[in-house]
Amino acid sequence: MRRRRAAVLWIIVVAYAGIVFYLSSQSLPAPAEETVGLLGDKVLHGLEYGAFAFLLALAIGSTPWPRIRSWTALIALAGAVVYAASDELHQTFVPGRQGDVMDLLADSVGAVLAAAVYEVWRRWSARRVPVSGTSPR
Repeated sequence: MRRRRAAVLWIIVVAYAGIVFYLSSQSLPAPAEETVGLLGDKVLHGLEYGAFAFLLALAIGSTPWPRIRSWTALIALAGAVVYAASDELHQTFVPGRQGDVMDLLADSVGAVLAAAVYEVWRRWSARRVPVSGTSPR
């Protein structure tokens, strides 16, 4: 069961990364312009990479090795920021798009926040001790 969960999480991470790559390969569509106007470009970047960092942390945290699990948030943060940088570089080759350092900064802020939320959640979950060894809680 644990292996299946880990596999599903990694499939979700890879699919999410693929969707980000695909969307970055397109010119900005008209519906996205409306969304950008409502939320702001940098907020969308932060949300996009915050979600990516959180998904990545969930997948990394599913490893059976405790030493890796203890570094999950930092590994996920690094992975999300590296992917964000590669995405901004990729956009420099797409007609109608451009890579932007400020976008990378927004991506990184979103990833930092998500990694922090994951780490707080992980520590809080680890502190919850069942009432007894047979308790379903």
